[in-house]
Amino acid sequence: MRLDKDVQSGLSAERPFPGLRPFGYGDRDFFFGREDQIFALYRLLDLSRFIAVIGSSGSGKSSLVRAGLLPLIDQEAAQSGGRDWRSVTMHPGDAPLSELANALTGLIPLVNGREDPDLAVRRDRILHALKRSSFGLSDALDEIPEIKGKALLIVVDQFEELFRYAGSARDRIGDSRWRDESANFVQLLLEISRDRTRSVHVLITMRSDFIGDCAQFHGLPEAVSAAQFLAPSLTRDQREDVIRKPIEKASAAIDSALVERLLNDVSSELDQ
Repeated sequence: MRLDKDVQSGLSAERPFPGLRPFGYGDRDFFFGREDQIFALYRLLDLSRFIAVIGSSGSGKSSLVRAGLLPLIDQEAAQSGGRDWRSVTMHPGDAPLSELANALTGLIPLVNGREDPDLAVRRDRILHALKRSSFGLSDALDEIPEIKGKALLIVVDQFEELFRYAGSARDRIGDSRWRDESANFVQLLLEISRDRTRSVHVLITMRSDFIGDCAQFHGLPEAVSAAQFLAPSLTRDQREDVIRKPIEKASAAIDSALVERLLNDVSSELDQ
């Protein structure tokens, strides 16, 4: 059981657009139109250890992080003198601690091209550390000495799943246990972001209509308010880059009249 950063197949000259799904890390070469936003989010990493990327549904939050920010920090890691970044991406789902343990297990490097034979045991130790206390994420990272001295970015995509599953848990016997696990998960993220002995950053993406739900967890509203990145709408020029540049990357062409029509259609929809 190994979860790597982003296993989506990348786009190609034959298929330069992802359709309705978000852009993933493997699509980074075809991700255009948000360069300014990518660098703004990257600069925010120097100012805060806990960042909330907020936007409406379909605003491109996940794409901005997965196909924009993560490739950029990998570029920094590849440069001499840059921070040596590692990153993990997860969704909380209905078992946030287990999902976090899975994501952290993905940081364990291969041994001679193969999974560590003790991978399952190490994953269990990581999960046990996470469940032990609100400081358990620091203990869990101690179980992965291979990343000692490296900068780590923990991305929790679709953070609002915590609130969605909490709502559906009200009729379940395990409601109390679920709420305790969710609260523990949030405190783990907050505590590691406050730990100045480690270079760990936490970034969450969340739909803007769930901001009020953050009050369910102690300390979360303050953290979200302190470093919030609101995913902005694209300008007309940026939308044109989204249309034209993937096609150019595929060594193809698109009629200017069609581009103009697409831009006008999109503008009309946004005005409604």
